[in-house]
Amino acid sequence: MDPVQNPYSPGAGLRPRELAGREAEIDRFTVLRGRAARGLTSRSVAMTGLRGVGKTVLLNELAGQARLDGWIVGRVEADRSRGGRPFREQVSRTLNRALREATGASEMPGRLRRALATFKAFSLRTDPSGGLSIGIEIDPALGRGDTGALDADLADLGIDLAASAAELGAGVALFVDEMQDLTKEELAAVCQACHEAGQQDAQFYVVGAGLPSLPRALADARSYAERLFDYWTIGALSAEDAAAALTKPALEVGVEWDPAAVAMVVEESAGYPYFLQEYGKETWDFAPGPSITLEDAATGVRAGTDSLDHGFFRIRWERATPAERRYMRAMAADGDGPSESGEVARRLDKKPSAVGPARAALIAKGLVFAPDNGLVAFTVPGMAAFIVRQPEE
Repeated sequence: MDPVQNPYSPGAGLRPRELAGREAEIDRFTVLRGRAARGLTSRSVAMTGLRGVGKTVLLNELAGQARLDGWIVGRVEADRSRGGRPFREQVSRTLNRALREATGASEMPGRLRRALATFKAFSLRTDPSGGLSIGIEIDPALGRGDTGALDADLADLGIDLAASAAELGAGVALFVDEMQDLTKEELAAVCQACHEAGQQDAQFYVVGAGLPSLPRALADARSYAERLFDYWTIGALSAEDAAAALTKPALEVGVEWDPAAVAMVVEESAGYPYFLQEYGKETWDFAPGPSITLEDAATGVRAGTDSLDHGFFRIRWERATPAERRYMRAMAADGDGPSESGEVARRLDKKPSAVGPARAALIAKGLVFAPDNGLVAFTVPGMAAFIVRQPEE
């Protein structure tokens, strides 16, 4: 069939044509914004799930809805890599852009002017040259957002921005992707900002997305973190929603799926949105049309698996050292897990302390996580099957 009309879009953060199975989360965020418009405070949000479940897509969807409601919206992606921008700088840059839009949309109310002064003080701690100026002559606030301590300054900034947004009938939301990659100090600052904003009924919210390790990381940063966030677990789609993600985009361009073909792709994907898009794309490209048959789906699944092996899985596998790969291969005996850390060490014929460094490095690289004490699991669904397909080194 015509690849130009292919309605499937596998890729990091690419929104599928049919955002199936996320209605409950979208509705919950609609309630949060509705309460904010009435001055009622809610908790911030932490979405967690494995890679490939669509957390980034959902994060972007919620950010877009907040912008449509006139909210001041910032979005950052935590980055621990060498050369990555510090969190404070990222916050300054994303809010710089949001405030340029806000100041250009209407007359500047008094609280917005005060918020801009706080932002200028905050940004000068990031870039003393003033390179993050939003184009309005205003003096930095003294004693607001200018201490150099991120926890105090982020709280000041969130509260003052929320006060100005309230005059516009809106709120402030900072969206943070890969939130588990923030440092402990940065997570503590996020928690304190949410805590102080809530105490003052300020409509400032953080909406984070991260791996299943995020709740523990937040709790380690601040003991009261479990009371600051609504924790949303984002998982695989139900069979019904997975089928809708496949069939509805095709129907929009006049193509029907055979029910047996749908069932095969849904089963092989295990309902993971990224895999559905990959298998859907390959199936479409191989199918002669005018409909998609079971044979087309079988070909698409094989091609999609090969594509995942050479991209989605391979990139992660190659980030691991030989010792770390041996550790993951020992984990793969349990499928997608979780595995007992002691049992993994036994399979490697080593003491747990001897394989501890490999385990810690894999967690730091985001390839595995510890769902509970003494347990370890892959952050990527299907990783175990991929490892089994790889030749021994």
